[in-house]
Amino acid sequence: MSGTTDCPPGRFFILRHGETVFNLTHRLQSNTIHTPLTRLGCEQALQMGAALKQGLGLAPKVTLHVSDTGRALQTLALICEELGLDWFAARRTMDLKEIDMGSWCLRSYADVEAEFGPIRLPDHLLRPAPDGENYVTIAARLRRWLRFVGNDGGDHIVVMHGISSRVLRGIMAGYPVHPEFGAPVAPSLVQGSIALVADGAEQVFHGSTQGTEHA
Repeated sequence: MSGTTDCPPGRFFILRHGETVFNLTHRLQSNTIHTPLTRLGCEQALQMGAALKQGLGLAPKVTLHVSDTGRALQTLALICEELGLDWFAARRTMDLKEIDMGSWCLRSYADVEAEFGPIRLPDHLLRPAPDGENYVTIAARLRRWLRFVGNDGGDHIVVMHGISSRVLRGIMAGYPVHPEFGAPVAPSLVQGSIALVADGAEQVFHGSTQGTEHA
């Protein structure tokens, strides 16, 4: 790790949403169109809720944060059901959205790669679209979100996405700046995983590393 972190006080349980119908069919998702969870995605959300309940107890005192996208909101609904929390109390924000893939959104990976070449990289990142969002921009909006969170401490549950959560975890836990993309990036976690970041250090709370890109 780089040793440079931007981590407010408190514990942050950072969740990657469950599998969606777009993930299942290998399509690039949009942040403006609802992409529902599959049966597996729902089960992943319930398992995350169960893991949090085991660690935090029923109806824990937490602040809920969620990407204001259908797949993240649906994941949070199932987690709240497990934990006995009020879904409506969540702080919804597009600062936590997934990387915006521009005009590539909604297209299949295969079609995009046939036209533009490989976009799925060996470390499970995505090459940004020419008219999309880059990693420096993602880092800027996530740092803005961290300033909004403030310094009150406590426990936070954050439901978001594969690539954007890697940048957030990279910022908070002091991972090195990616040599090509110019922003700190944490290791990939599988869908339905939870990373716990506190005091600038990260551990996998639930799930495992080596996930897929699946924006």
